[in-house]
Amino acid sequence: YIYMKKRRDFGRYCNFDDVEPKIIGEVQEDLTRGDMYIEQTVLNCTLDNIPQWSEHSVNTARVQMKSRVMLHVEGGWPKEVDYTEAQDTMKWRKRLEKDPSFVTAVKGLCKTTVACIEQNNTIDLFEHYFFGEEPEHLPESLNLRTIALFKDPADEKRSVTKIGWHPEGPTKLVGSYSNLRFQRMTDEMPMASFIWDISERNAPLTELRSTSPLVCCQYNHKNVDFLLGGCYNGILNYYDLRKGPTPVGKSAVEVSHYDPVYDVVWLQSKTGTECASVSSDGRLLFWDVRNMAKVADECVLTDGGKENPKTLGGVSLEWMQEAGPTKYLVGTEHGIVISCNKRPKKDVEVGAWFGAEERGGYGRHFGPVYACKRNPFHPKFFL
Repeated sequence: YIYMKKRRDFGRYCNFDDVEPKIIGEVQEDLTRGDMYIEQTVLNCTLDNIPQWSEHSVNTARVQMKSRVMLHVEGGWPKEVDYTEAQDTMKWRKRLEKDPSFVTAVKGLCKTTVACIEQNNTIDLFEHYFFGEEPEHLPESLNLRTIALFKDPADEKRSVTKIGWHPEGPTKLVGSYSNLRFQRMTDEMPMASFIWDISERNAPLTELRSTSPLVCCQYNHKNVDFLLGGCYNGILNYYDLRKGPTPVGKSAVEVSHYDPVYDVVWLQSKTGTECASVSSDGRLLFWDVRNMAKVADECVLTDGGKENPKTLGGVSLEWMQEAGPTKYLVGTEHGIVISCNKRPKKDVEVGAWFGAEERGGYGRHFGPVYACKRNPFHPKFFL
């Protein structure tokens, strides 16, 4: 170890001056002492005034802990009385009420209870405190202002359909550009999407090339160089930013979506290569970007009808590790939010229909659910 010490802890420095010699002590010459002189071998001795430091490690005794389960039920009954049977408890109450000590015990308890009741009656629980007084500080109204503007370099007007922030911080973002209006895309409309740097607003940092406009995109949280994009033609593009702006992998046409891919998410896995996509064709597809020639798993989004199930098109997808690695929320075009469950070695099944009145739900939207997000502190709640 190296022990550091500040200069001010050394004390004041020494100041030496030149002075005249001064005799402090004198020893008289004694010739008889010369016979007592004995020659000795030379010895080397090293002296210092450095304080000695030592290090000790102590391992404290481990505290033994146990987890025990306790079941709380209705107590206060004797062992011979079954508290789940109403007749047995009624017989015990009647027999107890005839006991003289019961009346005495109730009277003693009433004295304490009456004092608490009178105290509650004295205080007005619904009284308006500080009524009519003006507060010293009023909450300020929230407002927003534009601090940066990232303009599409293309001449033709396109919409930003999805924004994905860089996982390592708010320094970069990826935006997917496309025109979702049916058959409104011209032949001159560019297909590229862009990655922007927050500090550089004049020109995009990187261009993402594609044969079809990207509708959604997302960074990989495990490897920030991997990026996933869903195209308007239903194909999924897989980018490795270290290898350039062109996709290093694409999903096969025969297994891809039939409609635009509206949302994609990266899933939690050991390899960090698994993902999921949803489209308005009514399918939730699971992929492994190492082999995009086939689908890893598939779930058809239906309304749950037994005879003639109706397919519901998905336009938003939400997945959160804290809510459960096998649970997915899908917002549909019909205003219903579907909860899907993907169990190992089993088919993906639809577990709940939020908003479907025929399935016991309430609060259905009258339009598509374009966004669905869970509460990060309470994952069971979502907007």
